[in-house]
Amino acid sequence: MPYLDHVIRVRQAALRRSALCSFMADDAIPPPRRLGFIPAMIFFMVGFKDILAALRGRGDAPPAGHGARWHADDDAWHWRWYLLDLAAIDHGRRQLEPPAAGTAEEPWAPMHHASREVVEQAVFLARTYRTPFQRMAVGDALAATLACFNDPIYRMVSELGLGKRLHYFGRVEAQAEGEARRPGLASSAAEAETAVLLVNEVFDAVEGMFDCWMRVRVAGAPRQAPA
Repeated sequence: MPYLDHVIRVRQAALRRSALCSFMADDAIPPPRRLGFIPAMIFFMVGFKDILAALRGRGDAPPAGHGARWHADDDAWHWRWYLLDLAAIDHGRRQLEPPAAGTAEEPWAPMHHASREVVEQAVFLARTYRTPFQRMAVGDALAATLACFNDPIYRMVSELGLGKRLHYFGRVEAQAEGEARRPGLASSAAEAETAVLLVNEVFDAVEGMFDCWMRVRVAGAPRQAPA
């Protein structure tokens, strides 16, 4: 998929220049302050389970179905790792403090609409475009957008000395990403053309979500590092 990979690389280059990615990569800003957006991720991370289920689909017979399910299998535990880290990082602990009703309602606030839109859009695309190659394109696009996010956050967490203590934002996720391998899938010309449209739709939605996270980031620094 040389052309599809080219489209992904071009979109990644633009996303790495987004306000959120630039903020996370800015060494002039203290790392604890740059972690302030993490609670805003909660709807996307928990909703990611629905995206994985849609990518996995039903009735895919191997070997063709293998590629469509690769992202779902590879990312199956990410949402749990995020919740563990949310409880460990002080910004997240404050969000999880009583009253519980506020924590449950927060992801549904209007300001988090863009995060919900990514989950809804990705599920819709995976269920509408049902060939393994098309679903693979949706998964590839999501993975590529998150790679733009992961690069600066791994460096940031390392600066704080938390790389070995955190899961999604630390060593466990970095190792999982490093071990991931995408299987090859053949495609028709029509599928390849559709895949480009799918990749662009995913990137457009994630750009909006990153802007949302930047706007609602929590001000200030954590009171203490995780024990």
